[in-house]
Formats: sequence, structure tokens, C-alpha cells
Amino acid sequence: MAEGRVTGVTTNKTSFHAPKVVNCAGAWSGKIAPHSFPTRPVKGQMLCLVMPSRTLLKHVIRSPHAYLIPRSDGRLLVGATVEEAGFNKRTDPATIQGLHRAALELVPQLREAKILEDWAGLRPGTPDALPILGATETPGYYVATGHFRDGILLAPITAQVMSAVIEGRRPEHDLSAFSPARFQ
Repeated sequence: MAEGRVTGVTTNKTSFHAPKVVNCAGAWSGKIAPHSFPTRPVKGQMLCLVMPSRTLLKHVIRSPHAYLIPRSDGRLLVGATVEEAGFNKRTDPATIQGLHRAALELVPQLREAKILEDWAGLRPGTPDALPILGATETPGYYVATGHFRDGILLAPITAQVMSAVIEGRRPEHDLSAFSPARFQ
């Protein structure tokens, strides 16, 4: 920052000069100066199986215990937990086994599936469960975070509305409910 305005981004590895910056660092957004957004990490553990047949499932299946997302290459994503665990991205074998059991209850033929991998990710949660979108008090500094479990789904509309905000145009959608000012 210089003279109260954004001048770029500096990391521990490099610096980038830019007159406009978007904080879209997900669960880490609240840790980036000059503003402290109330985002928190919400852990989600997942499992990936290789289906016994690429055509076993062709659509998403949901239950209260798991959801199954088939991929065209024969992989099947099984997810996902919602855990308040801080920045801990470790998987828990008992939790992964629970997801596996839930998948088998939904589709018993998955007993023949090979377990490929498991992982945990961190989603950015906010106190009111709404994203934080828009310009901040600092000229040239914008924020687009807090999408929680819907980040990948909301990426296209977020890009559309944020490009309008950054370019000084009025977005097609009212962003007042998502304003960063609501947390000041």
C-alpha cells in the first residue's frame, strides 16, 4: 500500500505490482492485510474410488450421509464432511471409512470399487453463511470469498459480478447482502 491505496501483492517469494487487487484467498482471506474478514476454515474430507465399471453411475446421488459424483474417467468422488477443525487438513481413517460405508449403502456394487485416494480441503465459512463480495474501504482492494461449499458452483457468477465492480460498472445483481462493510 502507498498513500492508502493498493499497489500490488507481496508474498514471501515475490511481489506483483497492480493498481487493483482481489482477495480471493478462501479460508485464508481473513489473514491478509489490510482488512481482517471474518472467514474461517471449514474442513471437508472426501474419498475417491475407481468404479468397477465406468457406466455404473451416470448422475449424482445424495443422501444425508454422503454424496456420490461420478466422473467420466471412471472415478467416483464420495463426500463430504463439514468440520470445524481450524486449518487442520489431515484426514481421519474412521471418517473416511464412514464415507466409504455410506457410499456402499447407496450403491452396493461399489464393494468392487478400488479406493484411489482421500483428502481434506478447507472451505471459507463466514458468520452469516454468505459470501463476501465487493470493494473495501481501501481504494483498489476488493474481496471475493466466503462461498463455503459452493465456491466452484458460484465461480462464474462471482467472476461476472466482481468484474463489473472492479471495472466501475453496476453489477447485474444486487450485492448489498454480500458487502464487506456488513462486518465493520
